[in-house]
Parts: sequence; structure tokens; C-alpha cells
Amino acid sequence: MEKDLFDLSDTELEEAFRAAKSEEQSPDVGEELEETDTQEEEEETVDTEEDEDLEQPEEDSDDNEEEEDTDEEAEEDSDEEESYPDEGEEAEDEKTDEADEEVKSEPEVQTYKFKANGKEYEFTDAEMKEKFPVVFGQAMDYTRKMQAMKPWRKTIDAIEGAKLKHEDVSLMIDVLKGDKDAIGEVLKRTGVDNLELDTEQSKYVPKDYGRDEVALDIRDVIDEIKADPEYAKTSQVLGKEWDDASWNEVSKQPKLIKALHIDMKNGMYDKVQPIAEKLKLYEGGGKSDLEYYKEASRVYFAEMRRKEAQEAQMNERREADEVKQVQRERVQAVKKDGEKQAEIRQASKKRKAAAPSKKAAGRKSSVDYLDDSDEAFEEWYAKLQDQM
Repeated sequence: MEKDLFDLSDTELEEAFRAAKSEEQSPDVGEELEETDTQEEEEETVDTEEDEDLEQPEEDSDDNEEEEDTDEEAEEDSDEEESYPDEGEEAEDEKTDEADEEVKSEPEVQTYKFKANGKEYEFTDAEMKEKFPVVFGQAMDYTRKMQAMKPWRKTIDAIEGAKLKHEDVSLMIDVLKGDKDAIGEVLKRTGVDNLELDTEQSKYVPKDYGRDEVALDIRDVIDEIKADPEYAKTSQVLGKEWDDASWNEVSKQPKLIKALHIDMKNGMYDKVQPIAEKLKLYEGGGKSDLEYYKEASRVYFAEMRRKEAQEAQMNERREADEVKQVQRERVQAVKKDGEKQAEIRQASKKRKAAAPSKKAAGRKSSVDYLDDSDEAFEEWYAKLQDQM
């Protein structure tokens, strides 16, 4: 190998020396293009600054003096700014006041509306939380009292039906106790001759006054809903549009009246009744109107559940398609990034492959063996022999 070196001409030996030096000093080919550009710009800037320093040393000294003067002026300005601390505190106080005003702005109060006795009442969340213990206690007490009064509801209804006063009730109690004056008062009021009374063979049979529990429940329901605008329509349907069989069944379960009235209020009746009429037409009217309405309700809600299930499936498919679309976009983005990185690496390789010649031409990044010292040439020659 040593003989081969001696056989080379001066030109070939110089080219081999340049190539070896370039390989030792060239950067790694795997670096990014942006890093190469940044390094080249920094090196060019450093070289330019070094050249300017070498050519104009006197101007640099003046610049240093100007920089020192600028630093002194900056320190004086900072001292002057520090000498007026009140201005900064006032500005901070103003900002704090503005922040406090924003915090102190009251949020919008949420209200809730409830309808009772034909009227609409509005409450805030704070009112409901504050009054709930009192109202709940009153409701519980009211329920307990109503349960205690339930056995006497028919008697109360009989008294109300006869339009008796409290004094009349007291008179009846005194008569039952055998008060002669009370008995005489009754004879006087009624005009009955006491000689006509047969106390020994009395055939008195008590008459039934007052309505039964079912009738009283119907009255309670009607009293509860009659203030609503929809009551007229509910009464029209039960009294005239539906058949007697439906009314007989409803009268046995007064809660059905309220349920139908609720359907009137929320618009459900207008949706279900057409279905009931079609069912009645298809079957020839073999059932009561109430039974057809119940059957139509089951058909309507079954259809609603079917539509909800179908809509849920469509939403799931839509969400799945959206997820797939997002995944496709991500894959495309990754592919584009990969292609872009590949282009950057390719351009970096091309740029760095040409970098040694540019550096050698611009800043003399490789050393000509003719300009090196004897020690440097011998060191390079020894490394070259080792490689060969």
C-alpha cells in the first residue's frame, strides 16, 4: 500500500488528501435539513463578525463604549422608575378593583315554575331549599289529618248536602241524648203533632245520606282539575264522546280521570286518540272507547321505542363513521408527515453532500496538505496508511 502512495502523482495525491480531510470534517449525513441551515447561518454570521472584528478594531471599541453608556442610561432609567412605586401600586389597585367588580357581578337566578289549582307559581332554588322542611312537614301533617278524616267523609258530605249548620248538628246531638227541650224544638220546626207519635211501635229506618267513597274521590279529582283550561275537553270526552261503558269503568277508578286529563294537557291525547279510532274501526267496535284508548297507547309507545332504538343505531353508526374518518385523516396526516420527512432527509443528504465543496470554497473548511505543517502532513499520512 505504501508503494501505491509513492506511485501517485502530485495531483492525485492532493485530491486524495482533500477527500480524506473532507471525510474527517464533514458533519453526520443523518442530521435534519433545518439543523444544517441553522449551523451554516450561525457559522456564516460568526465568520462575518470575526472578519469585521479583524478589519475594524477601533469601531468595535467605540461600540463597546456606546454599549456601556447605554447600560448606564438603562440603569438610570430603572432607578427613575423605581423612584415612583406609587404609580405601579395604583395600577395594580385598579386592576384588582376591576377583577372584584367582575367577581361581584351576580349570576342569573334560576327559577322553576309549578302549576297548582289552575295557577302557575314561580320559585327559586334558594326558596325551595329554604322552605322545603316547612312545606314537607305541613304536607305530612295534612296527609295524616286527611287519613283521620277519611271515615267521616260521607258524614261531612251528608251534612254539606243537607246544608246544616253547626247549631243544627248540636240540636241533633241533644235530641239523641233525650233532651226534652231539644225534642220540642224539633217538633216545633217540623210541625209534627206529638200525639201522632207512636214511641212503642216505631218503625224508623235510617236513610242513607252522603255519597260513597268512589263518588267522593271523583269529586276530589274534579275539584283538582276543574281550574285547568283543558278540563272542558276532558269533560266533553268522558261525558259525550266516549260510551257509557267507558264512563262506568272510569267512575270505578277516579284516578283514570286524572290520567286522561294529564294526557289532554301534554298533548298525548291528540296523538293516541286517532290510533284508537282506527283500531275501533278495524275491529268493528267490540270494545269500549277506554279499552281502545289503552290499546292505542301501547301501540303508540311501542312505535316510539322502535323509533328511539332505530335512532340510537343511526347515532352509533354515525359516531363509528366519524371515528373511522378521524382515523383515516390521522393516517393520511402521518403519511404526509412521513413523505415530508423523507423529502427533507433527501434534500438534506443532497445539501450535505455538496456542503464540503461549499465550505471549502467559502471558509476553507478543509486544509490543503501543501499549506499544512510537516507534523500535520506526517500525521495525516500515518492515518492514511493505517486505513489502507
